[in-house]
Amino acid sequence: NNKQILNDERKHSAHALYSTKSDGEESEEDAKKRIQQEIFWAKQKAMAAQFEAKEDAGVKAENREKFAKRRLALVSDTVYFSVLIACLLWLASANPFVTISYLFGAMSGTAYSYGLGKYVETIGGSIDDTEIEGAGIGQARFAFLILLFVVVGKFRDQGLLEIPSIMGFFTYQLASLGQGLKEIDD
Repeated sequence: NNKQILNDERKHSAHALYSTKSDGEESEEDAKKRIQQEIFWAKQKAMAAQFEAKEDAGVKAENREKFAKRRLALVSDTVYFSVLIACLLWLASANPFVTISYLFGAMSGTAYSYGLGKYVETIGGSIDDTEIEGAGIGQARFAFLILLFVVVGKFRDQGLLEIPSIMGFFTYQLASLGQGLKEIDD
């Protein structure tokens, strides 16, 4: 009984909400208005989606540009610290192979930091992003470290030293620390 009473009340309230006059033209008019409203709101949704897509593309391009500047700053800071430390090693060390070994390691570290930046730039992108050029070097960034060990091992008997080469490679960490300590006003 309770279910039947509830169903009757629902039917009565639904009938009261959607009651139409017995005139057939008026119901057609209501249907036309409803269809026009649906078309209007569909167009509004499409327009909002279009504006959102344009805004997202603009924000992505702006963020990609900011990151490219920071990536370039990291590489240039790596070169700066490498040259500075190489000059200090040239003055402090009697053995010129210390400086040469350090510079070889620093060149590998600079190439690694460039590749690391390219790899990070591809994170979050899709396969359809054609704007990211040179992303393949990011995948091969460990080749610079392997190449460093192979060359140092091969030319060890000619005077190339392991420790200064490895220290030169990790100079990019100093530049990374310097980038982390900079205040960025975006």
